[in-house]
Amino acid sequence: MRTYDRGDTLLITDIPTLTSDTSRLFKEYAHGSLRAEHQFVEVDLSCARTVDSEGMGALISVHKAICGRGGRVRLLHPAPLIAGMLTVLQLDQLFEIIPR
Repeated sequence: MRTYDRGDTLLITDIPTLTSDTSRLFKEYAHGSLRAEHQFVEVDLSCARTVDSEGMGALISVHKAICGRGGRVRLLHPAPLIAGMLTVLQLDQLFEIIPR
């Protein structure tokens, strides 16, 4: 995982999976990288092969942290299967999803 600070936006990239094995690390990494000036978190899912329920929970945790300050989470370029899962779970209501 890598983060990039873009002023009011924190970009998180290079996420191969977001599963029970990696979700805790993702949460710690994301929460630890948030700064007071961040209003948006962009999570680049273009490399993600799988996202399970714990991975979804990690994304929701980041959403709660940034939403508490009036911000928003954008999920960038999820694979069609992951985008479909987000829609079925109605998480497209929480996150702004930017398709491939």
